[in-house]
Amino acid sequence: MAQKPHSLEYTAILNDGRVFHYTCNPPSNEILTKHGIEAIGNKFGCKDSREVLLIPKSLYKSYGYVVRESDIKIVSEQLLRRL
Repeated sequence: MAQKPHSLEYTAILNDGRVFHYTCNPPSNEILTKHGIEAIGNKFGCKDSREVLLIPKSLYKSYGYVVRESDIKIVSEQLLRRL
């Protein structure tokens, strides 16, 4: 069943260290592939699979970001803009 977009608008740090992040302004598939980011929006019924991403924790560190639950949504959007 397709999810309503607003129900996906959150970001969480998963147990394996990756970050689950919904974005309405995703980078291109080429950039996602280059940085090891997995697009999984199709599993949630999104028209564009790039709307929901699994971002490796190591990518944040390589760009100088700290992964903290308190500000991970803002940091994720900043990271995606820099890519």
